[in-house]
Amino acid sequence: MKPLKMNRTFKLSILFIFLAFLFINPSSIFAKSYQLTILHTNDHHGHFEKFNPYPVSDVGGFAAQSALVNIVRAEVEKKGGHTLLLSAGDVNTGVPESDMLDAEPDFKLMNLIGYDAMTVGNHEFDKSLDVLRKQQGWAEFPFLAANIVKKNTGEAIFDPYIIKDLDGLRVAIFGLITEETPILVVPDNVKDLEFKSTIETAKALVPKLREEADLVIALTHLGFYEESGGKYKAPGVFRLAREVPGIDAIIDGHSHTAVKELKRINKTVLVQAGEWSKYVGRLDLTIDTDLKTVTNSQFKLIPVNMKKRVKYKGQRYYAYVDKGYIEDKQIIKAMEPYLEKADSVLSEPVGKALVKLDGDRKLVRSQETNLANLVTDCMRSKTGADIAFQNGGGIRADVAPGIVTYRDILKVQPFGNTLVIMHMTGKQIIDVLNYAATIKPGNGAFLQVSGLKWTNNKGKADNVMIGNAPIELDKTYKTVTNNFMAAGGDGYSMFKETQQVDTGFVDADSLREYIAKSGEVNPKVEGRVTVIQ
Repeated sequence: MKPLKMNRTFKLSILFIFLAFLFINPSSIFAKSYQLTILHTNDHHGHFEKFNPYPVSDVGGFAAQSALVNIVRAEVEKKGGHTLLLSAGDVNTGVPESDMLDAEPDFKLMNLIGYDAMTVGNHEFDKSLDVLRKQQGWAEFPFLAANIVKKNTGEAIFDPYIIKDLDGLRVAIFGLITEETPILVVPDNVKDLEFKSTIETAKALVPKLREEADLVIALTHLGFYEESGGKYKAPGVFRLAREVPGIDAIIDGHSHTAVKELKRINKTVLVQAGEWSKYVGRLDLTIDTDLKTVTNSQFKLIPVNMKKRVKYKGQRYYAYVDKGYIEDKQIIKAMEPYLEKADSVLSEPVGKALVKLDGDRKLVRSQETNLANLVTDCMRSKTGADIAFQNGGGIRADVAPGIVTYRDILKVQPFGNTLVIMHMTGKQIIDVLNYAATIKPGNGAFLQVSGLKWTNNKGKADNVMIGNAPIELDKTYKTVTNNFMAAGGDGYSMFKETQQVDTGFVDADSLREYIAKSGEVNPKVEGRVTVIQ
Protein backbone atom coordinates (compact mmCIF):
# COMPACT_ATOMS: atom_id res chain seq x y z
CA MET A 1 0.00 0.00 0.00
CA LYS A 2 2.86 2.40 0.73
CA PRO A 3 4.22 2.36 -2.84
CA LEU A 4 0.70 3.13 -4.08
CA LYS A 5 0.49 6.14 -1.76
CA MET A 6 3.83 7.44 -3.03
CA ASN A 7 2.63 6.97 -6.56
CA ARG A 8 -0.48 9.05 -5.87
CA THR A 9 1.63 11.75 -4.23
CA PHE A 10 3.92 11.85 -7.25
CA LYS A 11 0.96 12.19 -9.61
CA LEU A 12 -0.58 14.97 -7.54
CA SER A 13 2.75 16.81 -7.57
CA ILE A 14 2.96 16.57 -11.35
CA LEU A 15 -0.63 17.80 -11.67
CA PHE A 16 0.08 20.73 -9.35
CA ILE A 17 3.19 21.74 -11.35
CA PHE A 18 1.20 21.52 -14.60
CA LEU A 19 -1.64 23.67 -13.27
CA ALA A 20 0.80 26.23 -11.89
CA PHE A 21 2.62 26.43 -15.26
CA LEU A 22 -0.67 26.79 -17.07
CA PHE A 23 -1.73 29.62 -14.77
CA ILE A 24 1.58 31.45 -15.20
CA ASN A 25 1.93 30.96 -18.99
CA PRO A 26 -1.33 29.69 -20.54
CA SER A 27 -0.35 30.71 -24.09
CA SER A 28 2.50 28.18 -24.16
CA ILE A 29 0.02 25.33 -23.74
CA PHE A 30 -2.45 26.53 -26.35
CA ALA A 31 0.05 28.02 -28.83
CA LYS A 32 -0.71 27.13 -32.41
CA SER A 33 1.24 27.11 -35.63
CA TYR A 34 -0.64 28.92 -38.41
CA GLN A 35 -0.22 28.84 -42.17
CA LEU A 36 -0.92 32.19 -43.81
CA THR A 37 -0.74 32.94 -47.54
CA ILE A 38 -0.60 36.62 -48.50
CA LEU A 39 -1.57 37.31 -52.11
CA HIS A 40 -0.70 40.81 -53.24
CA THR A 41 -0.59 43.24 -56.17
CA ASN A 42 0.67 46.80 -56.63
CA ASP A 43 0.77 49.62 -59.18
CA HIS A 44 -2.35 48.38 -60.94
CA HIS A 45 -2.85 51.70 -62.77
CA GLY A 46 -6.32 51.09 -64.17
CA HIS A 47 -5.62 47.75 -65.87
CA PHE A 48 -8.90 46.08 -64.94
CA GLU A 49 -9.23 44.64 -68.46
CA LYS A 50 -6.69 42.36 -70.12
CA PHE A 51 -4.28 44.22 -72.37
CA ASN A 52 -1.78 43.70 -75.18
CA PRO A 53 1.86 44.49 -74.29
CA TYR A 54 3.77 44.13 -77.55
CA PRO A 55 4.56 41.55 -78.88
CA VAL A 56 1.96 39.47 -77.02
CA SER A 57 -1.75 39.88 -76.29
CA ASP A 58 -4.44 39.14 -73.69
CA VAL A 59 -2.24 39.56 -70.62
CA GLY A 60 -3.43 40.26 -67.07
CA GLY A 61 -6.83 41.70 -66.25
CA PHE A 62 -9.05 41.19 -63.23
CA ALA A 63 -11.00 38.28 -64.75
CA ALA A 64 -7.87 36.12 -65.02
CA GLN A 65 -6.52 37.44 -61.72
CA SER A 66 -9.73 36.46 -59.96
CA ALA A 67 -9.42 32.91 -61.25
CA LEU A 68 -5.81 32.71 -60.08
CA VAL A 69 -6.59 34.08 -56.62
CA ASN A 70 -9.53 31.76 -56.03
CA ILE A 71 -7.56 28.71 -57.17
CA VAL A 72 -4.86 29.55 -54.62
CA ARG A 73 -7.49 30.19 -51.94
CA ALA A 74 -9.02 26.76 -52.56
CA GLU A 75 -5.62 25.10 -52.29
CA VAL A 76 -4.67 26.91 -49.07
CA GLU A 77 -8.02 26.38 -47.35
CA LYS A 78 -7.98 22.67 -48.20
CA LYS A 79 -4.75 22.41 -46.21
CA GLY A 80 -6.23 24.32 -43.26
CA GLY A 81 -4.47 27.62 -43.97
CA HIS A 82 -5.69 31.19 -44.31
CA THR A 83 -5.32 33.81 -47.05
CA LEU A 84 -5.21 37.59 -47.30
CA LEU A 85 -5.36 39.64 -50.51
CA LEU A 86 -3.63 43.03 -50.34
CA SER A 87 -2.91 45.96 -52.67
CA ALA A 88 0.18 48.12 -52.20
CA GLY A 89 -1.38 51.13 -53.93
CA ASP A 90 -1.56 53.10 -57.18
CA VAL A 91 -4.86 51.67 -58.35
CA ASN A 92 -5.36 54.93 -60.28
CA THR A 93 -4.02 56.43 -63.53
CA GLY A 94 -2.91 54.66 -66.66
CA VAL A 95 -5.81 53.33 -68.77
CA PRO A 96 -8.41 55.69 -70.26
CA GLU A 97 -11.33 53.30 -69.69
CA SER A 98 -10.50 53.47 -65.98
CA ASP A 99 -9.33 57.09 -65.75
CA MET A 100 -12.46 58.54 -67.33
CA LEU A 101 -14.62 56.69 -64.78
CA ASP A 102 -12.47 57.70 -61.76
CA ALA A 103 -11.39 54.03 -61.43
CA GLU A 104 -14.89 52.96 -60.39
CA PRO A 105 -14.60 49.65 -62.28
CA ASP A 106 -11.27 48.91 -60.61
CA PHE A 107 -12.47 49.41 -57.04
CA LYS A 108 -15.78 47.66 -57.51
CA LEU A 109 -14.16 44.68 -59.22
CA MET A 110 -11.61 44.54 -56.38
CA ASN A 111 -14.60 44.09 -54.08
CA LEU A 112 -15.73 41.06 -56.08
CA ILE A 113 -12.25 39.56 -56.04
CA GLY A 114 -12.17 40.05 -52.27
CA TYR A 115 -9.33 42.41 -51.38
CA ASP A 116 -8.78 42.72 -47.64
CA ALA A 117 -6.95 46.07 -47.60
CA MET A 118 -4.85 48.50 -49.62
CA THR A 119 -2.41 51.24 -48.84
CA VAL A 120 -2.89 54.45 -50.79
CA GLY A 121 -0.24 55.28 -53.40
CA ASN A 122 0.82 58.67 -54.73
CA HIS A 123 -1.37 58.25 -57.83
CA GLU A 124 -4.42 58.06 -55.60
CA PHE A 125 -3.87 61.84 -55.34
CA ASP A 126 -3.77 62.53 -59.09
CA LYS A 127 -7.30 63.86 -58.74
CA SER A 128 -8.90 65.82 -55.93
CA LEU A 129 -9.38 64.43 -52.45
CA ASP A 130 -13.14 64.39 -53.15
CA VAL A 131 -12.55 61.80 -55.88
CA LEU A 132 -10.44 59.71 -53.53
CA ARG A 133 -13.17 59.85 -50.89
CA LYS A 134 -15.66 58.70 -53.54
CA GLN A 135 -13.38 55.78 -54.36
CA GLN A 136 -13.08 54.98 -50.68
CA GLY A 137 -16.88 54.80 -50.56
CA TRP A 138 -16.93 52.36 -53.47
CA ALA A 139 -14.35 50.10 -51.85
CA GLU A 140 -15.53 47.46 -49.38
CA PHE A 141 -12.03 47.18 -47.93
CA PRO A 142 -10.05 49.72 -45.88
CA PHE A 143 -7.62 52.31 -47.25
CA LEU A 144 -4.52 52.45 -45.02
CA ALA A 145 -1.97 55.23 -44.50
CA ALA A 146 -0.37 55.83 -41.11
CA ASN A 147 1.79 58.76 -42.19
CA ILE A 148 -0.79 61.09 -43.80
CA VAL A 149 -2.43 63.68 -41.55
CA LYS A 150 -4.29 66.96 -41.93
CA LYS A 151 -1.92 69.91 -41.62
CA ASN A 152 -4.13 71.96 -39.33
CA THR A 153 -5.19 69.23 -36.90
CA GLY A 154 -2.75 66.32 -37.23
CA GLU A 155 -5.78 64.07 -37.73
CA ALA A 156 -5.26 60.89 -39.77
CA ILE A 157 -7.30 60.90 -42.99
CA PHE A 158 -7.23 57.09 -43.39
CA ASP A 159 -6.98 54.19 -40.98
CA PRO A 160 -3.34 53.84 -39.87
CA TYR A 161 -3.76 50.08 -39.47
CA ILE A 162 -6.19 47.21 -39.09
CA ILE A 163 -6.00 43.94 -37.16
CA LYS A 164 -7.44 40.84 -38.79
CA ASP A 165 -8.40 37.85 -36.62
CA LEU A 166 -8.01 34.62 -38.59
CA ASP A 167 -9.30 31.86 -36.30
CA GLY A 168 -7.13 33.14 -33.47
CA LEU A 169 -4.20 34.40 -35.51
CA ARG A 170 -4.07 38.17 -35.04
CA VAL A 171 -2.51 39.95 -38.02
CA ALA A 172 -1.74 43.68 -37.86
CA ILE A 173 -1.48 45.49 -41.21
CA PHE A 174 -0.36 49.12 -41.33
CA GLY A 175 0.04 51.40 -44.34
CA LEU A 176 2.80 53.81 -45.39
CA ILE A 177 3.08 56.06 -48.47
CA THR A 178 6.19 57.74 -49.90
CA GLU A 179 7.08 61.11 -48.39
CA GLU A 180 7.70 62.40 -51.94
CA THR A 181 4.01 62.38 -52.82
CA PRO A 182 3.69 66.22 -52.71
CA ILE A 183 6.20 66.59 -55.58
CA LEU A 184 4.70 63.74 -57.60
CA VAL A 185 1.13 65.07 -57.85
CA VAL A 186 -0.67 68.33 -58.53
CA PRO A 187 0.16 70.44 -55.44
CA ASP A 188 -3.43 71.64 -54.91
CA ASN A 189 -4.59 68.04 -54.41
CA VAL A 190 -2.47 67.64 -51.26
CA LYS A 191 -2.10 71.24 -50.05
CA ASP A 192 -3.96 70.52 -46.79
CA LEU A 193 -2.11 67.27 -46.06
CA GLU A 194 1.19 66.43 -44.39
CA PHE A 195 3.14 63.33 -45.42
CA LYS A 196 5.10 62.48 -42.31
CA SER A 197 8.34 60.54 -41.97
CA THR A 198 7.76 56.89 -42.81
CA ILE A 199 10.60 55.75 -40.54
CA GLU A 200 9.49 57.76 -37.50
CA THR A 201 5.84 56.79 -38.04
CA ALA A 202 6.75 53.10 -38.15
CA LYS A 203 9.04 53.37 -35.10
CA ALA A 204 6.16 54.77 -33.07
CA LEU A 205 3.55 52.32 -34.34
CA VAL A 206 5.27 48.92 -34.61
CA PRO A 207 5.88 48.35 -30.84
CA LYS A 208 2.17 48.95 -30.18
CA LEU A 209 1.19 46.50 -32.91
CA ARG A 210 3.61 43.86 -31.63
CA GLU A 211 1.72 43.88 -28.34
CA GLU A 212 -1.68 43.57 -30.03
CA ALA A 213 -0.93 41.04 -32.75
CA ASP A 214 0.96 37.84 -33.56
CA LEU A 215 2.15 39.10 -36.94
CA VAL A 216 2.97 42.64 -38.13
CA ILE A 217 2.79 43.48 -41.85
CA ALA A 218 3.78 46.80 -43.40
CA LEU A 219 1.73 47.44 -46.55
CA THR A 220 3.81 50.14 -48.21
CA HIS A 221 4.06 52.35 -51.28
CA LEU A 222 7.71 53.34 -50.84
CA GLY A 223 9.81 51.58 -53.50
CA PHE A 224 12.02 48.51 -53.51
CA TYR A 225 15.29 50.31 -52.78
CA GLU A 226 17.26 52.06 -50.03
CA GLU A 227 16.00 55.52 -50.92
CA SER A 228 14.60 57.36 -53.93
CA GLY A 229 16.68 59.64 -56.12
CA GLY A 230 14.12 62.42 -55.94
CA LYS A 231 14.15 65.76 -54.17
CA TYR A 232 13.54 64.35 -50.71
CA LYS A 233 15.57 61.14 -51.14
CA ALA A 234 12.63 59.44 -49.50
CA PRO A 235 13.29 56.16 -47.67
CA GLY A 236 12.50 52.98 -49.53
CA VAL A 237 11.61 49.69 -47.89
CA PHE A 238 15.24 48.61 -47.45
CA ARG A 239 15.79 51.51 -45.02
CA LEU A 240 12.45 50.79 -43.36
CA ALA A 241 13.47 47.19 -42.67
CA ARG A 242 16.95 48.18 -41.44
CA GLU A 243 15.84 50.97 -39.12
CA VAL A 244 12.54 49.64 -37.72
CA PRO A 245 12.72 46.25 -35.98
CA GLY A 246 9.61 44.21 -35.37
CA ILE A 247 8.10 44.15 -38.88
CA ASP A 248 7.62 40.57 -40.01
CA ALA A 249 6.87 41.29 -43.69
CA ILE A 250 6.81 44.30 -45.99
CA ILE A 251 4.45 44.13 -48.98
CA ASP A 252 5.60 46.99 -51.22
CA GLY A 253 4.71 49.00 -54.33
CA HIS A 254 5.73 52.21 -56.13
CA SER A 255 8.89 51.10 -57.97
CA HIS A 256 7.09 48.54 -60.19
CA THR A 257 9.66 45.90 -59.22
CA ALA A 258 8.88 42.30 -60.21
CA VAL A 259 10.67 40.56 -57.33
CA LYS A 260 11.44 36.95 -58.26
CA GLU A 261 12.83 35.96 -54.83
CA LEU A 262 11.97 37.50 -51.48
CA LYS A 263 14.57 39.74 -49.89
CA ARG A 264 15.37 39.40 -46.22
CA ILE A 265 16.78 42.21 -44.07
CA ASN A 266 17.37 41.25 -40.45
CA LYS A 267 14.15 39.38 -39.54
CA THR A 268 11.94 41.14 -42.09
CA VAL A 269 10.98 39.65 -45.47
CA LEU A 270 10.32 42.07 -48.34
CA VAL A 271 8.37 41.48 -51.57
CA GLN A 272 6.81 43.37 -54.48
CA ALA A 273 4.76 42.18 -57.47
CA GLY A 274 5.67 44.27 -60.52
CA GLU A 275 2.92 46.34 -62.11
CA TRP A 276 -0.46 46.40 -63.88
CA SER A 277 -1.52 43.09 -62.26
CA LYS A 278 0.74 41.24 -64.67
CA TYR A 279 1.64 39.25 -61.57
CA VAL A 280 0.19 38.23 -58.24
CA GLY A 281 2.72 37.80 -55.45
CA ARG A 282 2.31 34.80 -53.18
CA LEU A 283 4.00 34.93 -49.77
CA ASP A 284 3.53 31.80 -47.62
CA LEU A 285 4.26 32.22 -43.92
CA THR A 286 4.30 29.82 -40.96
CA ILE A 287 3.65 31.66 -37.69
CA ASP A 288 4.25 30.42 -34.13
CA THR A 289 1.79 32.33 -31.94
CA ASP A 290 3.67 31.40 -28.77
CA LEU A 291 6.86 33.07 -29.90
CA LYS A 292 5.02 35.58 -32.13
CA THR A 293 7.48 34.83 -34.87
CA VAL A 294 7.62 33.62 -38.45
CA THR A 295 9.26 30.21 -38.54
CA ASN A 296 9.17 29.72 -42.29
CA SER A 297 8.61 31.91 -45.37
CA GLN A 298 8.41 31.18 -49.09
CA PHE A 299 7.63 33.45 -52.03
CA LYS A 300 6.53 33.06 -55.64
CA LEU A 301 5.68 35.64 -58.29
CA ILE A 302 2.77 34.22 -60.29
CA PRO A 303 2.28 35.55 -63.86
CA VAL A 304 -1.32 36.42 -64.80
CA ASN A 305 -1.55 34.91 -68.29
CA MET A 306 1.83 36.37 -69.19
CA LYS A 307 3.12 35.03 -72.50
CA LYS A 308 6.38 34.71 -74.39
CA ARG A 309 7.00 34.70 -78.13
CA VAL A 310 8.98 31.88 -79.71
CA LYS A 311 10.31 32.07 -83.28
CA TYR A 312 10.89 28.91 -85.28
CA LYS A 313 11.63 28.67 -89.00
CA GLY A 314 10.25 32.12 -89.67
CA GLN A 315 7.03 31.51 -87.75
CA ARG A 316 6.00 33.05 -84.43
CA TYR A 317 4.44 31.01 -81.64
CA TYR A 318 3.19 32.04 -78.20
CA ALA A 319 3.23 30.19 -74.89
CA TYR A 320 2.24 30.97 -71.32
CA VAL A 321 5.18 31.97 -69.13
CA ASP A 322 3.70 29.87 -66.32
CA LYS A 323 0.12 28.57 -66.22
CA GLY A 324 -2.83 29.95 -68.12
CA TYR A 325 -6.00 30.94 -66.25
CA ILE A 326 -9.49 30.81 -67.75
CA GLU A 327 -11.15 34.13 -67.00
CA ASP A 328 -13.74 34.36 -64.23
CA LYS A 329 -17.11 34.77 -65.96
CA GLN A 330 -18.55 36.67 -62.99
CA ILE A 331 -15.86 39.34 -63.36
CA ILE A 332 -16.30 39.53 -67.13
CA LYS A 333 -20.04 40.07 -66.70
CA ALA A 334 -19.47 42.75 -64.04
CA MET A 335 -16.96 44.47 -66.33
CA GLU A 336 -19.28 44.81 -69.34
CA PRO A 337 -21.32 47.86 -68.19
CA TYR A 338 -18.13 49.82 -67.52
CA LEU A 339 -16.69 48.98 -70.93
CA GLU A 340 -19.95 50.06 -72.57
CA LYS A 341 -19.95 53.28 -70.59
CA ALA A 342 -16.32 53.91 -71.48
CA ASP A 343 -17.08 53.32 -75.15
CA SER A 344 -19.76 56.00 -75.07
CA VAL A 345 -17.28 58.40 -73.45
CA LEU A 346 -14.65 57.59 -76.07
CA SER A 347 -17.13 58.74 -78.72
CA GLU A 348 -17.86 62.07 -77.05
CA PRO A 349 -16.45 65.24 -78.68
CA VAL A 350 -13.36 66.70 -77.02
CA GLY A 351 -12.82 69.72 -79.23
CA LYS A 352 -12.38 70.76 -82.82
CA ALA A 353 -9.43 70.69 -85.23
CA LEU A 354 -9.54 73.59 -87.68
CA VAL A 355 -6.99 71.84 -89.90
CA LYS A 356 -5.82 68.32 -90.55
CA LEU A 357 -3.44 67.22 -87.81
CA ASP A 358 -0.53 65.49 -89.54
CA GLY A 359 0.56 62.32 -87.77
CA ASP A 360 1.26 60.09 -90.75
CA ARG A 361 4.42 58.08 -90.06
CA LYS A 362 6.08 59.20 -93.30
CA LEU A 363 5.86 62.80 -92.10
CA VAL A 364 6.14 62.65 -88.33
CA ARG A 365 9.27 60.46 -88.50
CA SER A 366 11.09 62.74 -90.90
CA GLN A 367 10.04 66.36 -90.31
CA GLU A 368 8.29 68.78 -87.97
CA THR A 369 4.48 68.48 -88.21
CA ASN A 370 1.62 70.48 -86.76
CA LEU A 371 0.35 67.51 -84.74
CA ALA A 372 3.80 66.87 -83.27
CA ASN A 373 3.93 70.53 -82.25
CA LEU A 374 0.50 70.22 -80.64
CA VAL A 375 1.60 67.11 -78.72
CA THR A 376 4.85 68.63 -77.43
CA ASP A 377 3.21 71.96 -76.57
CA CYS A 378 0.67 70.00 -74.55
CA MET A 379 3.46 68.20 -72.66
CA ARG A 380 4.99 71.53 -71.65
CA SER A 381 1.64 72.99 -70.68
CA LYS A 382 0.76 70.03 -68.48
CA THR A 383 4.06 70.01 -66.58
CA GLY A 384 5.30 73.60 -66.73
CA ALA A 385 8.49 72.44 -68.45
CA ASP A 386 10.79 74.71 -70.47
CA ILE A 387 11.40 72.06 -73.12
CA ALA A 388 9.56 68.96 -74.39
CA PHE A 389 11.00 66.04 -76.36
CA GLN A 390 8.83 63.47 -78.19
CA ASN A 391 9.91 60.63 -80.48
CA GLY A 392 8.11 60.75 -83.83
CA GLY A 393 7.39 57.03 -83.59
CA GLY A 394 5.19 57.69 -80.56
CA ILE A 395 2.70 59.62 -82.73
CA ARG A 396 0.66 57.05 -84.62
CA ALA A 397 -2.15 58.62 -86.64
CA ASP A 398 -3.59 61.66 -88.40
CA VAL A 399 -6.66 63.50 -87.13
CA ALA A 400 -9.09 64.79 -89.74
CA PRO A 401 -10.30 68.38 -89.53
CA GLY A 402 -13.53 68.75 -87.60
CA ILE A 403 -14.74 67.26 -84.34
CA VAL A 404 -12.03 65.45 -82.34
CA THR A 405 -13.11 62.58 -80.06
CA TYR A 406 -11.18 60.87 -77.31
CA ARG A 407 -10.99 57.83 -79.58
CA ASP A 408 -9.13 59.99 -82.14
CA ILE A 409 -6.64 61.00 -79.47
CA LEU A 410 -6.04 57.42 -78.41
CA LYS A 411 -5.24 56.54 -82.01
CA VAL A 412 -2.59 59.27 -81.97
CA GLN A 413 -1.11 58.17 -78.61
CA PRO A 414 -2.17 54.57 -77.92
CA PHE A 415 0.65 53.44 -75.63
CA GLY A 416 -0.45 54.95 -72.33
CA ASN A 417 2.99 56.55 -71.88
CA THR A 418 3.44 58.88 -68.94
CA LEU A 419 5.16 62.26 -68.78
CA VAL A 420 8.55 62.29 -67.04
CA ILE A 421 10.21 65.44 -65.67
CA MET A 422 13.99 65.95 -65.67
CA HIS A 423 16.17 68.93 -64.81
CA MET A 424 18.88 69.01 -67.47
CA THR A 425 21.83 71.30 -68.11
CA GLY A 426 22.26 72.99 -71.45
CA LYS A 427 25.16 70.64 -72.12
CA GLN A 428 22.94 67.58 -71.54
CA ILE A 429 20.34 69.02 -73.91
CA ILE A 430 23.01 69.50 -76.57
CA ASP A 431 23.91 65.82 -76.12
CA VAL A 432 20.27 64.91 -76.82
CA LEU A 433 20.20 67.07 -79.95
CA ASN A 434 23.55 65.77 -81.21
CA TYR A 435 22.19 62.24 -81.02
CA ALA A 436 18.92 63.30 -82.66
CA ALA A 437 20.94 64.88 -85.48
CA THR A 438 22.29 61.44 -86.38
CA ILE A 439 18.82 59.91 -86.83
CA LYS A 440 17.95 59.18 -90.43
CA PRO A 441 14.53 60.40 -91.65
CA GLY A 442 11.89 57.69 -91.39
CA ASN A 443 13.17 56.36 -88.07
CA GLY A 444 10.84 56.40 -85.04
CA ALA A 445 13.59 58.15 -83.06
CA PHE A 446 13.16 61.32 -85.13
CA LEU A 447 12.89 64.09 -82.53
CA GLN A 448 9.91 66.44 -82.19
CA VAL A 449 10.32 69.38 -79.80
CA SER A 450 8.67 72.28 -78.04
CA GLY A 451 10.27 75.26 -76.30
CA LEU A 452 13.36 75.27 -78.48
CA LYS A 453 14.52 75.73 -82.05
CA TRP A 454 17.66 74.20 -83.47
CA THR A 455 19.55 73.39 -86.64
CA ASN A 456 20.68 69.92 -87.63
CA ASN A 457 23.86 71.01 -89.39
CA LYS A 458 25.15 67.95 -91.22
CA GLY A 459 24.67 65.68 -88.21
CA LYS A 460 25.55 68.16 -85.44
CA ALA A 461 23.34 70.40 -83.30
CA ASP A 462 23.76 74.10 -84.08
CA ASN A 463 22.03 77.44 -83.36
CA VAL A 464 20.08 76.08 -80.38
CA MET A 465 17.60 78.57 -78.94
CA ILE A 466 15.60 78.04 -75.74
CA GLY A 467 12.63 80.33 -76.04
CA ASN A 468 14.12 83.49 -77.49
CA ALA A 469 17.62 83.10 -76.02
CA PRO A 470 20.66 81.05 -77.01
CA ILE A 471 21.10 77.90 -74.91
CA GLU A 472 23.43 78.27 -71.90
CA LEU A 473 25.50 75.15 -71.29
CA ASP A 474 25.67 75.57 -67.49
CA LYS A 475 22.04 76.60 -67.02
CA THR A 476 19.46 74.05 -65.84
CA TYR A 477 16.23 73.65 -67.80
CA LYS A 478 13.08 71.83 -66.74
CA THR A 479 12.52 69.19 -69.39
CA VAL A 480 9.70 66.73 -70.10
CA THR A 481 9.61 63.60 -72.23
CA ASN A 482 7.64 60.35 -72.23
CA ASN A 483 8.61 57.44 -70.01
CA PHE A 484 9.69 55.40 -73.05
CA MET A 485 12.37 57.92 -74.00
CA ALA A 486 13.23 58.62 -70.35
CA ALA A 487 14.16 54.95 -70.01
CA GLY A 488 16.54 55.22 -72.98
CA GLY A 489 14.04 54.24 -75.66
CA ASP A 490 14.94 54.84 -79.32
CA GLY A 491 18.58 55.13 -78.26
CA TYR A 492 18.21 58.22 -76.07
CA SER A 493 20.40 56.67 -73.36
CA MET A 494 21.52 60.08 -72.09
CA PHE A 495 18.11 60.54 -70.42
CA LYS A 496 18.83 57.60 -68.11
CA GLU A 497 21.68 59.55 -66.51
CA THR A 498 19.32 62.26 -65.23
CA GLN A 499 17.28 62.39 -62.06
CA GLN A 500 13.69 61.75 -63.08
CA VAL A 501 10.20 62.15 -61.68
CA ASP A 502 7.45 60.22 -63.43
CA THR A 503 4.39 62.45 -63.07
CA GLY A 504 1.98 59.62 -63.90
CA PHE A 505 0.17 61.92 -66.32
CA VAL A 506 -0.81 59.81 -69.31
CA ASP A 507 0.14 61.46 -72.60
CA ALA A 508 -3.24 60.86 -74.29
CA ASP A 509 -5.17 62.16 -71.30
CA SER A 510 -2.98 65.26 -71.21
CA LEU A 511 -3.60 65.90 -74.92
CA ARG A 512 -7.34 65.41 -74.42
CA GLU A 513 -7.34 67.95 -71.59
CA TYR A 514 -5.29 70.43 -73.65
CA ILE A 515 -7.63 70.25 -76.67
CA ALA A 516 -10.73 70.45 -74.46
CA LYS A 517 -9.39 73.56 -72.73
CA SER A 518 -8.53 75.17 -76.08
CA GLY A 519 -11.86 74.26 -77.66
CA GLU A 520 -10.44 74.69 -81.15
CA VAL A 521 -6.88 73.89 -82.22
CA ASN A 522 -5.01 75.17 -85.26
CA PRO A 523 -1.34 74.21 -84.78
CA LYS A 524 1.23 75.18 -87.38
CA VAL A 525 4.70 74.19 -88.49
CA GLU A 526 6.98 76.88 -87.05
CA GLY A 527 10.50 75.96 -88.11
CA ARG A 528 11.47 74.34 -84.83
CA VAL A 529 14.09 72.28 -86.62
CA THR A 530 16.12 73.26 -89.69
CA VAL A 531 18.04 70.55 -91.50
CA ILE A 532 21.23 71.31 -93.46
CA GLN A 533 22.30 68.27 -95.46
